[in-house]
Amino acid sequence: MRKSRKNIFFLIIIAVLISFQFFPLLGLGEINTNNFLTDQLNVTKLDYSNFVLPNEVDLSLSESESLSDNIKSVFDDNLRSSLLNLEGPSQGDQNYMKVIIHFEEGINKPKRIEIINSLFEDYKIISNYDIISGTYITISPAELLIKQDILEGIKEIKKIYKSEVFENPYIIDDSLQLNALNKDYYSNWWLTAVGAESLPYNGSGVKVAVIDTGIYDHPALNIIENQNFVTDENASDYNDDVGHGTHVAGIIGGDGTGSDGKYRGIAPGVSLINARAGNASGLEEGDIINAIDWSSKPTGLGGAGPDIVSMSFGGGYHYISALITDPISNAQDAYGVIFVAS
Repeated sequence: MRKSRKNIFFLIIIAVLISFQFFPLLGLGEINTNNFLTDQLNVTKLDYSNFVLPNEVDLSLSESESLSDNIKSVFDDNLRSSLLNLEGPSQGDQNYMKVIIHFEEGINKPKRIEIINSLFEDYKIISNYDIISGTYITISPAELLIKQDILEGIKEIKKIYKSEVFENPYIIDDSLQLNALNKDYYSNWWLTAVGAESLPYNGSGVKVAVIDTGIYDHPALNIIENQNFVTDENASDYNDDVGHGTHVAGIIGGDGTGSDGKYRGIAPGVSLINARAGNASGLEEGDIINAIDWSSKPTGLGGAGPDIVSMSFGGGYHYISALITDPISNAQDAYGVIFVAS
């Protein structure tokens, strides 16, 4: 009997709770849950005055929503993400970031500068490209944020990209492991591995530009041109302080000098063009475009005049960048240069 009473009491409680949702009860009338929630948490009434960006620039709620939700934003995804993740003032030159402003085709170089001058105050131009309709600058992220609405209305600007850094692979462990193909320790085994041990030509008359961390001036390498495109580095400091660029150049065109022919590259007769675009920190996207711009041009246009451009960097993840693929396509179309990338 007690058990039956408990069950009945439990059912009555459930019935009351259900009726509370569908019928007026005890004179309270219907409850508008929407109004209830809005009254409890009205996001439009939140105080954002304590949120301060670098240089003490306030970001209102409407600006924040526009930045994160506007899928057609003038800012690319990486730039938007970086701006949203800002955490107050940073130290030194970290108050600035490197961005690439991609203009509509046909906007010439003087016009790009004119547009940038009319928009920004706290910026510095690094490069005004020929190979793409773009300009590489450093700028205060706070200024980008507060002028987003203005930038959205500039029809000449297609997109503003954050310049990403490509990692370059390099050897960390000093104890190198022997490859299975090297089990017999015969000289230049890698030539046999790729079928290049008895080619009827050695690359003489061919110019190969290596966009990488630079090339060490080794006697086994025939380097005919040097340029440094790393922002804030000395233009004449085009040596390799990492080793990766020299490694790549050796595979391409080392002639065996210094090892009595034991170690030589695939095409020892080639002429190498050193386009340093990175260092131990990696290769900056904007600097790579600069290197492509120079490396691919004919000498008559102020470039290096190569037949082939080598680009061997990127680290362990796949990242497809229109800012890199577009210059490559444009150089192939305009100059007939062959690009080899890994």
